Amino acid sequence: MTPGSILSEWCLQPTRCSCVRLFVPLVLLLSACSNTGVSNAPSEVAPDDDPIIISISLYILDDADGGAESPLSSKRQIAEIEEIADRMNTIWEQAGIVLDVETVARIDIPANVLIDLVAGDTTSFIDAASRGAFVVPRPAAINGFYLGRIGTANGLTPLGTRIFFVADEPTVNDERVSSHEIGHIFGLHHVLDNSGQLMFSGTNGTELDAAEQSVARYSIEGILDGVR
Repeated sequence: MTPGSILSEWCLQPTRCSCVRLFVPLVLLLSACSNTGVSNAPSEVAPDDDPIIISISLYILDDADGGAESPLSSKRQIAEIEEIADRMNTIWEQAGIVLDVETVARIDIPANVLIDLVAGDTTSFIDAASRGAFVVPRPAAINGFYLGRIGTANGLTPLGTRIFFVADEPTVNDERVSSHEIGHIFGLHHVLDNSGQLMFSGTNGTELDAAEQSVARYSIEGILDGVR
């Protein structure tokens, strides 16, 4: 796959995400244009349901001009991200969901793109990716990007996409903020009344109720079937 083919379509989908509102392209950002309809989802996950598996790739963002030592580059290490992925799977295990890690890699991003990301603006990243300005090796169904800072947020998921961003030093556990953002990709919305739940903002809660588990599994089935 050539870099330019990673982002070959556009999806105008004004749905809700965790931190920002914008319109974004598909394929690497890949999301179908139906992130709100889950009315046919089963009401709960049966105890004997087989695990449902979805691929994920995770990337550490470095400044292409200044290298890993640049203040714009993430200070995370590959082994650290691999450990975060393991802990994310511990969270999603309650829903019978397995995040199958396709790859963990460092990628070089143009400095001007990283500057915008640090300010919380993903537009330049999306535009540069669509032009093939940087290479994203072995993209998966879900793709996560780790960088020094992403505005004032712990993490964010651009609207209508299957990508997420996480800051180097979030105020909650790394696996929790990553899983929270993935929850948005799986069609879950913020919880306002229970700080112990994964989709409550700004805490280390990791619980998913039966309805959330069912919605997440149903959403993954749609992704795997190519309808989301």
